[in-house]
Amino acid sequence: MRWLTIVFIALTGCLLVGCGQKEPIAETTVPPTQTEMPSDTSTTSEPNAQTSEKPSQSSAVISVPEYEIELVAKTLRGECFDEQHDDKREVVRVICNRASVGGFGDSIEAVITKPHQFVGYKPDNIPTVGDYEIAREILTQWYDGGCVQLSEYLFFSAGGGHKNVFRKDY
Repeated sequence: MRWLTIVFIALTGCLLVGCGQKEPIAETTVPPTQTEMPSDTSTTSEPNAQTSEKPSQSSAVISVPEYEIELVAKTLRGECFDEQHDDKREVVRVICNRASVGGFGDSIEAVITKPHQFVGYKPDNIPTVGDYEIAREILTQWYDGGCVQLSEYLFFSAGGGHKNVFRKDY
């Protein structure tokens, strides 16, 4: 009976997470090389056992849907130059901000795929490892922060060089 209560609480929590997402969130974890416990850390199966160490942040489960990471990474591939990591982070913030404020779509997917919004997004774009890392980093910040705006920017355009120009107003 106790496990049934735990399952019920877990499912209820899953329903509350997602910041307005239409589809269920598929949870992902940090790559295994980062989630393995050090060999000197002991674990116990006793329910009331306590340890003196807090689990590291890298072992936490991240509630970022993989399909959103994929969409954002493909958007970065088309919207930013490869070496512009700060530019890429700000583009992801603009995507998240638009999902937060509404009017652009009620989810990350709706914001990205809305016609004429992110012209660099193409379903066949092939993102780099860095694109995926930045997408996961900023989306995690957004979800962990309660899906509120991450910056003041809602718009950007290609600048005169290799950098985008970000702004609050259209």
